[in-house]
Amino acid sequence: MPDDSIAGMRHTPVWAAWEATAPTLPYDGQVMAGTMSGRPLPTDRWRSVNVPVLVGYGSAGETYMANGAKELASLGDHYTLHAVPGQNHNVDPHALAPVLTAFFTGS
Repeated sequence: MPDDSIAGMRHTPVWAAWEATAPTLPYDGQVMAGTMSGRPLPTDRWRSVNVPVLVGYGSAGETYMANGAKELASLGDHYTLHAVPGQNHNVDPHALAPVLTAFFTGS
């Protein structure tokens, strides 16, 4: 990320929370294991999932996020893809709650 972007983010209300979670970034990187590189997802990594998984994205979000969600959801029969209408990466909890309720209750 460019230095000027980071400098601007330092003045946002969420900076302290981001800074507090910074120690987890190496673990996040290990868990993601190269899946954020733009290369196709390694299919063997998720095909063994045998529980229901909700893969969601905001319909007003960045195209790359929608593409990633769609690709992940295509890797197995247990994945349910859902676009949250009008939302971006910062999904409003009021928009997300009915999606989660429907998924977990099967309605």
